Amino acid sequence: MPYIKRDSQGNITELLDTPRTGDEERLPADNHEVVAFLNKGEDDAVLKELQNSDREIARVTEDLIYLLVNKQVILFTELPEPVQQKLLKRERLRSELSSNEVSFLDDEDTI
Repeated sequence: MPYIKRDSQGNITELLDTPRTGDEERLPADNHEVVAFLNKGEDDAVLKELQNSDREIARVTEDLIYLLVNKQVILFTELPEPVQQKLLKRERLRSELSSNEVSFLDDEDTI
């Protein structure tokens, strides 16, 4: 049975195999709080991977829209206005990082 330390809200903050200060609490290894504490690191890693995947999917979607516009399968102006604004904002931000980015708009086009 592991020893645990809790914070002021009662959350487990440490899991110990032997007591250190004498104020630790002892819980069975299969206690739901102990299991949740042990799984927290895995959950955090999964959440981080999911967030990274979301960013990648956003970029894939952006690239797909650019490809469809470039091949004239869709017109940029056919996209909903909020989507157009978000894409243009991202394009402007990217252009601040690099002047070699391809634009949805030609030099003569205006909004």
